[in-house]
Amino acid sequence: MEVIAADPEFGAQVLAALDRIETRLAEEVRSSDPLIEVTASHLLKAGGKRVRPLLTVLAGAIGGGINDDVIDAAVVVELTHLASLYHDDVMDSAPVRRGVDAAHTVWGNNVAILTGDLIFARASALVATLSQRAYQIQANAFERLVTGQLQETSGPPEGTDALEHYIQVLAGKTGSLIAACGVYGSTLAGATPEVIEVLENYGEKIGVAFQLADDVIDITSTAAQTGKTPGTDLREGVPTLPVLVLRRMAAGGDTSAQEVLALVDGDLTADEDLARAVEALAGHPAIDGAWEVAESWVNHAEAALAPLPESTAKRALQSFARGMVHRSA
Repeated sequence: MEVIAADPEFGAQVLAALDRIETRLAEEVRSSDPLIEVTASHLLKAGGKRVRPLLTVLAGAIGGGINDDVIDAAVVVELTHLASLYHDDVMDSAPVRRGVDAAHTVWGNNVAILTGDLIFARASALVATLSQRAYQIQANAFERLVTGQLQETSGPPEGTDALEHYIQVLAGKTGSLIAACGVYGSTLAGATPEVIEVLENYGEKIGVAFQLADDVIDITSTAAQTGKTPGTDLREGVPTLPVLVLRRMAAGGDTSAQEVLALVDGDLTADEDLARAVEALAGHPAIDGAWEVAESWVNHAEAALAPLPESTAKRALQSFARGMVHRSA
C-alpha cells in the first residue's frame, strides 16, 4: 500500500505486526494429530489477502497503538474468517478456494465442517484470554455472520426488494466480521467511544463493498486471478450483485438482459454451459451497473472516516477503501 510505504516508520510497524500475526496463525492451527494438522492448515497455507488482520492493525494504530492485544484480536478475526470458508465451500459445493482444492473435495464434507468447527474453537479460546468486551465483540459478530448466512439461504421475504435483501445479507455475512476488526483494534488500543463507533461504521461499509466487488470480480476474472472457479455461485443459484442487477434490467424490459438471464437461469451443470453464461454476463452492461453499486459503498465507507483526525493510518484506510473496487482479484 503506497500510503504505508510513504511513511517508513509506520510502515515498519504495520509490516512487523502482520509478520507476527502470520506466525501466530500458523501456531493456532497446529496439531499433534496428523489429519488435523494437514486439514486445519490447508487454506492458511494457500494464502489469502489478510484483509481483516490489516484492518485490525490499522484500527489499533488509530486507536492508540498496535499492542499485543491488537495482534491477538487480528489472529482471532482471521481464524474466524478462515473457519467460515470451510463451511461456505461445503454449502456452495465450491471446488476450488485460494487456488487449491477446497477441503471438502479432498477429505469430504464431514472433515471439512469439523475442521471449520475446530478453527472456530481455537478462535474462541484465544479471544477468551483478552477481555469480556472482546468476547462480546466476537459473539455479536459471529451471530450476525450466521444470521446473514441463514437469510441468504432462506431468500428475500415476499415483497422485499432482492437487492436490498442481499445488501442486508452481506452486512451480516461479511460486514459484521470486518466491522469487528475496527472495534477490536480501536477498543484494545484504548480509543474513545467516538473513534470506536467511526471504525465500526467504516468496517461494516467496507465489508459490504469488499463482497460486492468480489461478486463482480468472480464473473470478470479468471480462475488464475481469483483462485476460485468463475461462476460457482451462478451454478449453485446463489444470487450475487451482477445477477441481481441483470434481473432488474430484464424486469425493466431490457431484451439483452433477458437473453443473458436465460443463459444464467439455464442448466449450468456442464462446464461449457457455465462458461458461456459467465462470458455473456461479463460482457453485459449489468457489470457496469454492479461496479457502480460497489463503488457507492466504498464512497460511503471512506466518508465514514471523516470525523477522524488526519494521520497515516487514516490515509491508509482511505487508500484501502479505494482499493476495494480497483482490484482484479
